[in-house]
Amino acid sequence: MIRRRFLASVGTRLVAASAALLAVCGPSRATADLDDPRGYASRANELTVAMEYDKARAELAKADPNSPAVILAKARLALYEEDCDLTAALLARADVGQQDEGRLIADVGRGCARVTAATVVEKDEANGIVIRYQDGADRTLTPLLVETVLKARTSLTRDLGVEWKRPTRITVVRDLLSLSAMTGLPYKAAQTTGTVAVAKWGRVTLLSPRASHHGYPFRDTLAHELTHLAISMQTRDRAPLWLHEGVARREEVRWREPGIFDERPSPESIVARGIELKLDLALDKLGPSIAMLPSADAATVAFAEVTSFIKYFAETSPPDALSKLLLALRTAKTADDALKEVSGETLAQWDVKWRAHLAKHPKEPLSPMFGLGATPPGIGDSRERSRLAELLVGRNHPAEALTELEKIPADMLADPSLRYLRARVLEGADSAKQAEMLLEDPKLWTASYGPCWAIRGRLARERGDHSVAEASFVEALAHDPFGIEAACQVLPGAPKAPADRLGQGASLCETARKRADPDLGRE
Repeated sequence: MIRRRFLASVGTRLVAASAALLAVCGPSRATADLDDPRGYASRANELTVAMEYDKARAELAKADPNSPAVILAKARLALYEEDCDLTAALLARADVGQQDEGRLIADVGRGCARVTAATVVEKDEANGIVIRYQDGADRTLTPLLVETVLKARTSLTRDLGVEWKRPTRITVVRDLLSLSAMTGLPYKAAQTTGTVAVAKWGRVTLLSPRASHHGYPFRDTLAHELTHLAISMQTRDRAPLWLHEGVARREEVRWREPGIFDERPSPESIVARGIELKLDLALDKLGPSIAMLPSADAATVAFAEVTSFIKYFAETSPPDALSKLLLALRTAKTADDALKEVSGETLAQWDVKWRAHLAKHPKEPLSPMFGLGATPPGIGDSRERSRLAELLVGRNHPAEALTELEKIPADMLADPSLRYLRARVLEGADSAKQAEMLLEDPKLWTASYGPCWAIRGRLARERGDHSVAEASFVEALAHDPFGIEAACQVLPGAPKAPADRLGQGASLCETARKRADPDLGRE
């Protein structure tokens, strides 16, 4: 079915921002200074953010245990270590829990305790990874998540100089309400901007791909959020939003081989369109979070701005400029001071240079199927015809379904969900060759889409092209791991199938079958 703003696979809306929580919930030095003159609580807070938990405990052991600032620091440390009940208990004291900071951390502690009350935990002791699942059915994602964490940590160490503290904690939740409870991100904000993950409190909280009918790019999303954790550790929570989100967008794809959708559409083309629609903001005026902007379109443009800027900064600076900037933020009074120390120029000066660079950038057309501020002509009629075609397929009338699809304008096929539907219909009408031709060049799709990759892989497998089949199934698993075609594929003659290569192919398939999603047109 055609959907306006097909961004679940582009990732612009679905890769969540966590800098809002960093800004709102970061340790308050002013509060600590009032009743902790020796700075034990402040140092403990910094060490907690840096995930130096033993050192943080040592600082707090020297402090007055009745100090509100010390109690708050202990509660923060407990939350980082996933002792959510202790967090809530510590902040039950009125003079602590009623402070703005204390109230917020107490709310998250209580929400965390509710969400994790019956979770299943998978521990990879050798690699220092702990994954907590709210729904046990998601446990079969473990090999995919572990592989992503290992590769992302390696790339972030290479690019940002991060020394990872162990364990790396991930919590997989089943819905947005749980995501909100675990992190403190307002539920409405998560709905408005399509947030599916948050990096805060020393962990990544990730929405299960099961929450969406055809999943979302959860592996790139995880790498994005791990970048936020890395930045928080390196800067001691002192990085501004533009740096957080810009670097996270850059790093979310650097853990793997480049993909054909990594810059489609380019961030520069989105910024240009955002400027036309007056949705752009100055880099230092983005507010507390992209996840809390007023609309999905505003979030899309903001992500594109910071992505384009950081790309420009990284490409025009020495290779270690980003890692030096993160370290400089630890001691600099302001982000501007840190930027000037590393590069010799302030953010305002960089902003001028970047916008001059944008002005020289060749104008790129932005497909109406992308949906930013525009609705493709005829989309209402096309949506109705595609829905009718789905129902006809579900009732075994492929010829009649094809008749309906042929009335939809050809340029609508840029929507991969419609392309998938047409390929399924062609298969049912004994036109598998045409279906193959429809899917053979992913560059014709507006975005990456799990079902498209899965059927492309199956058709390639059936003609004996195992290399194309395996590559397609790997992409399908990265977006829609519980889709039956992706999870249960088999590659005769190939050494190992993609899911089996990661150690749990049979389990993923079993989970997908138990999920029992109805096939196309039969829901």
